[in-house]
Amino acid sequence: RSTMSCVPVADGGGNEACANCGKQGSDTVVLKNCTACRLVKYCSADCQRAHRKLHKKACKQRAAELKALKDEQLYGQGHERQE
Repeated sequence: RSTMSCVPVADGGGNEACANCGKQGSDTVVLKNCTACRLVKYCSADCQRAHRKLHKKACKQRAAELKALKDEQLYGQGHERQE
């Protein structure tokens, strides 16, 4: 079985698919986001574990970007710059 990339996976119709096996999301197949980066989806914990080696580097980078953005948004609340 081939593994897919670490970018969001969708078919031509915009339907999302498991980043590991390519299984399409449907009424019976619920795809869950990677909890760290929220960039890719998986159909099962087994697929998430199988894809981890390929996904780990991109996941850490994306998670750090999300954290920095969240920190920036939190810091910006209520802190107006005085001129």
